[in-house]
Amino acid sequence: MIDMSKLWLYHPKPLPDELLSSWLVRIAHGHDMKLQTFCRVALGKGQDIWLRDIDRQAPDWLIRALSKNTGVGLRTIRRASLLDYKGVLYHRYKWSGHQYWILPLMMVDTSYHHHGMQYCPMCLAEDEVPYFRKRWRVALYTMCTKHQCMLHDRCPSCGGVVEFTRREMGKFSQVDAGLITQCHVCDFDLRNAKVVKPVIYDESAALTWMPVLKMLEGESVDARYDVGFFAVLHQMCKILLAHGQHVYLQKFVADKIGAPEVALLTGHASFENYSLEDRHVVIQLAMWLMADPEARIVDAWRNKAVRYSMLNKDFKPMPQWYRDVVMLCVNWRLASEM
Repeated sequence: MIDMSKLWLYHPKPLPDELLSSWLVRIAHGHDMKLQTFCRVALGKGQDIWLRDIDRQAPDWLIRALSKNTGVGLRTIRRASLLDYKGVLYHRYKWSGHQYWILPLMMVDTSYHHHGMQYCPMCLAEDEVPYFRKRWRVALYTMCTKHQCMLHDRCPSCGGVVEFTRREMGKFSQVDAGLITQCHVCDFDLRNAKVVKPVIYDESAALTWMPVLKMLEGESVDARYDVGFFAVLHQMCKILLAHGQHVYLQKFVADKIGAPEVALLTGHASFENYSLEDRHVVIQLAMWLMADPEARIVDAWRNKAVRYSMLNKDFKPMPQWYRDVVMLCVNWRLASEM
C-alpha cells in the first residue's frame, strides 16, 4: 500500500520505454532543483550516484527509495533499467564491463568518454514531455522506424557526448537547469539536430532487421527473435569485425549487397565500440546473413570468406539451429549439395 505522506511533491510515472536516468532527471527538474542537489536533499546522496552508469548499475537502495517516494512499483522501475533486456538480447547480465548490445559510456568520474547515448531528434521534438528512451542505448538500434531517420549520438553543434545528467553540473551560478534536450556543453537543443534518411543496402536484410527495431520500440513481439537469435547475430557482427589473415566475411557480404567496408578499429574492439555510422552498416551485413543463414553462411564458407573455426569461436551457449548450420561447414559433401 502506498504511503501518500512519503510521496515527493512531483512524482510522475516513467514514460513508455523511458530510461531510469531520464526519469530521475525529470523528477529533479520537476521540483525546480538541480539534479545533484535534489539527489543530495531527497536521497541523501548527490554526485556519488552519478559515478556509475545507473541505467546498468542502479543500486537496490535507489530503486526502493524511488518506489517509496513516487508510488511506482519496483518492477516498473527495474524495467526502466537495462536489466530489462536480460533474456531478450543477452543470456547473462553484467553489472560492469562489456555487455553485448549495450552501448558503453566509458565513465571517468561523472563524465562519459564514449558516445553511448543516442537519440532521435524527431521523437524528442514530438514529445509533450521530452525524455530519453531505453532502446537508444542498444547498439543495433541505429535508426527510428517511426520517423524513418537516423539516430544521432552526439551534439551536432559541438560534437560533445550526450550527457543530460550533467546539464548543470559544475555551473554553480546557474539556477535554471534548462531543458533535458539541451547539450550540457554548448546548450544546443538536440531537437533541432538534422534529420538524416537512413541508407538501406538490401531488402532481405531490412526485412529481417525492421521487426527487431519495432520490437525494441514496443510495437510488436516476434517469437523468431529470441535470445538465441541475438546471440548468433552478435557472433556474426564479431566475425565481420574480426582481424585475421583468413577472415574476409565483411568484404564478401559488402560486395553482395553493395555496402561500404567498415575500417576496423585497433585491438579487439567489439561491435558496441564502433561509431553509429559504422554500426549501421555492420548490422545490415549481419542481418543479410541472418535472413537465410543456412544458405548464406555456408556460401561464405565455401567461398573461403570465413573458416569453420571462426563460426563457433568463443561462442557458448550455441543454439542448436546454428550448430546445425556450422556443422555443414565441416561436411564438404553436404555443402556441395546445397
